[in-house]
Amino acid sequence: MGRTTRERVMVGVLLLGMGLVFVAGCRNPGQSSLPPSAVNSAPPAFPPLPKGDVYADETVPTAETPIETGDTLEVVIRRGAGEEKFTNVVRENGKMSVGFMEVDVGGVTAAEAERRVQEAATPYMREPRVRVALKKKLLKVKRIFVFGDVKKPGVIPMPRNMTVIQAITGAEAYQETALLEEIRVVRGAGLTKPQILTADLARAFTYGDLSRNLSLEENDIVFVPREHLGDAVEAAKKIMPIVQVAVMPLFPAYLIPAFTTVR
Repeated sequence: MGRTTRERVMVGVLLLGMGLVFVAGCRNPGQSSLPPSAVNSAPPAFPPLPKGDVYADETVPTAETPIETGDTLEVVIRRGAGEEKFTNVVRENGKMSVGFMEVDVGGVTAAEAERRVQEAATPYMREPRVRVALKKKLLKVKRIFVFGDVKKPGVIPMPRNMTVIQAITGAEAYQETALLEEIRVVRGAGLTKPQILTADLARAFTYGDLSRNLSLEENDIVFVPREHLGDAVEAAKKIMPIVQVAVMPLFPAYLIPAFTTVR
């Protein structure tokens, strides 16, 4: 095989590799290849996503925190010098057992629960003194979902007044290939008729303009797409080793004569 033939083979392999990189890198995973006519006019009905009770930064119960199903209460009833202690879980009907009594405490504060337990115990005890403590609160925290070109996609607990920047920070930041100008926020009632909103964090990071750093709502879905160049880079990482394996055997046959030929 002459030098000209080797050159042609090398150029052919390199062009093939570059072509594969170009083809693989021209697709944005956040961009649908389907035409608008392919969108279903009547999307399937999804059940609404469950709602959380509290924000992630409000998980410490206060005196105003309502008692709900699954909470564990400690009730202490004092009469005279003695006392009786009861610890039970609030059932689905909002009631809990205090000895032989059934007391409805669902949706009220600990102070109101004390009054109700005292009222229920009065026919059986003389001047009962009641203390109710919320020992374990079954908290359902509000959340949002982050996925796409971030380092740790998944469910993110939602603090009050959360924005897209905070959501991406909760996902341990974005990848170098992320397209921050076209972050999508999917929001809707049960996902049957969602709104598609666009956040632009590149504007915030470049100019300090936070007008497109959207405020989030519970159960929002934040999607960070990957830029086209990022797709090409990722494709190149996979394809270039193949190209190198194909080209390397040709280099000795091509370079050694170049150094040894007597002119």
